[in-house]
Amino acid sequence: MKANHIQIEDIRPLFQKQREVDRESIIKFIRKKSTIESSTYLLNKLIKSKIIQRKGYGKYTLWERENRYIPHLDDFEKEIYQLVKKEKPLLETCVWRDSIINEFTLHQPGIFFIFVEVERMGLDAVFDLLRDNYPKVYKQPSAEVFDNYVTYQNNAIIVIPLISEAPLTQVDDVPTISLEKLLVDLVRETKLHEAVQGAELTYVFREAINKYTINKTKLLRYARRRGVKNLVQERIVEATTTEYSTEQIR
Repeated sequence: MKANHIQIEDIRPLFQKQREVDRESIIKFIRKKSTIESSTYLLNKLIKSKIIQRKGYGKYTLWERENRYIPHLDDFEKEIYQLVKKEKPLLETCVWRDSIINEFTLHQPGIFFIFVEVERMGLDAVFDLLRDNYPKVYKQPSAEVFDNYVTYQNNAIIVIPLISEAPLTQVDDVPTISLEKLLVDLVRETKLHEAVQGAELTYVFREAINKYTINKTKLLRYARRRGVKNLVQERIVEATTTEYSTEQIR
């Protein structure tokens, strides 16, 4: 049997006792049904055929129609949003903590920041509001300020402009970052996210693409607005031309 002739029902028995199955088990199981020798080719064909999808390093599940990314929000981020909403109800706001990136990284940093993104016209007002209520609040920190102060302060609040038409999502009625926005911002804001650059950034893209459904149109539209469309496309190519790539970008 060829890989492109395998149906989801052919492989379903492998997932009856556990939802996630490792790479070696899938290859061993399918080779009983297929004459294809290349493990990488075999896995990629199963993924492209929407038989399986990757859920983590070396782990796979049966393909699901859509695997939507939902970022985690702590009570602290929700509290910040409620304060801004109460005092500045007309401002579009996005609140998130960069610890959510750890889901996609190989190396795990121990210091995290809370980002409060607001329309540029309300930047100063929100900065003053947060500074009156919390310690360690910074507005658009320069590279020097970031290196000398912010980078050592866990849970520092960083107030930055929200780019118009940025793709956001809602978690518990709090506007927060979408996966498409996160990936683009990691490429664009190299200083704010300097721990996630180089090979680590490619790894992040690979993990995000393999684990979740990404709207490519939304991703590239926002990348174009941020002036990094080509760089984002390069990362996608790097992330999807490896042994562990899948076809979860649509």
